[in-house]
Amino acid sequence: MANTLDDLLDDAKKKGSEIWSNIKSKGKDKLKNGIQNLNDALPEIEEAGFELIRLDADIALLPRLFARFKQVRLISNEEREAILTKTKKNKFLNFILLGLFKAVDIRNEVKIDNMDLKEIELEIGLTPSAKLIFRREDRINLLE
Repeated sequence: MANTLDDLLDDAKKKGSEIWSNIKSKGKDKLKNGIQNLNDALPEIEEAGFELIRLDADIALLPRLFARFKQVRLISNEEREAILTKTKKNKFLNFILLGLFKAVDIRNEVKIDNMDLKEIELEIGLTPSAKLIFRREDRINLLE
């Protein structure tokens, strides 16, 4: 009886180890794919008036990318629509562009004394989100 229980425990450990290895491998692949997709999307992102200024990768059970952008050029609503139409089939790129455009729209609707939207951070993962980073201009000069 003891051998049977030990055998069952050993089998469970092996299966658990195999499952964990499989999860880690898939997570790493998703992270690599996300980075490659972002890299491939950079020309269209730049065409939309944004520059990628920082990329953080969260290596975890559910991997995430944190892509930080700065708006370097304003584009017209017509240019926006043309870029979104052109990239409609690329869901990854379309998600990024929509997030960036929405963040800029919010900036135009929200006024915070002596602060302006300096960066937009998109979290790319299971639950995507956008973070708007406002800073005071006089404080930015002290940081740089």
